[in-house]
Amino acid sequence: MHWSVAQYSQKMLLELRRHNYVTPTNYLELVSGYKNLLAEKRQELLDQANKLRMGLFKIEETREKVEVMSLELEDAKKKVAEFQKQCEEYLVIIAVTANSEKIAIEEVKCQTLADNAQKDLEEALPALEEAMRVSRGGKAQEALESLNKKDIGEIKSYGRPPAQVEMVLQAVMILRGNEPTWAEAKRQLGEQNFIKSLINFDKDNISDKVLKKIGAYCAQPDFQPDIIGRVSLAAKSLCMWVRAMEVSGGQWGGEQ
Repeated sequence: MHWSVAQYSQKMLLELRRHNYVTPTNYLELVSGYKNLLAEKRQELLDQANKLRMGLFKIEETREKVEVMSLELEDAKKKVAEFQKQCEEYLVIIAVTANSEKIAIEEVKCQTLADNAQKDLEEALPALEEAMRVSRGGKAQEALESLNKKDIGEIKSYGRPPAQVEMVLQAVMILRGNEPTWAEAKRQLGEQNFIKSLINFDKDNISDKVLKKIGAYCAQPDFQPDIIGRVSLAAKSLCMWVRAMEVSGGQWGGEQ
């Protein structure tokens, strides 16, 4: 390259009668700049590869958890079937037993077995459904993507929003690192990329401090999408997003 520049400089002198001086310093600066650019691009590729590797690891980890919980659910279903069979056998015994006292005792045993089996199944189902929802991305993102300017305008139109809507917006502001006030929420809602920023939110790096605050909101009995939806459909979608971020952040663990 240095030789080529020297040739073109000679050609320039012959054709235009203008001198162009090429020194070793020019060449060394070119080499130095190329080395810096090469190092920068290598680091970018390394960062992207690490991010991809971490994402694949988390997907695989979630898949393994879902498989384990699916097995646990199958075991719970088998137990329910066994308990139901036992209940049927007890009912047959009860039907042919003349002793009323024994009948009452057997019925209690049967009902207790059925209640315990149903309780085990009810405890296993929500955990499995939650894990599968997180591994698939859940319905929160779909709800966000369905929002439009009209939906956002619905919330912004409030002079003072209903308590449930304000509570949801406070939680959204906390996750985004903004001041949890109605004035700040209204300003953020006016940003052009507000919904896009929620869809692309970095759920894997939510701090423990923020998770603790969001957990307090999610623990409130009326902080449920169906309840919020009675007041505002747009706020319902935002509520679903907050709860999804709380579940995802709690599963992967936040930063200090």
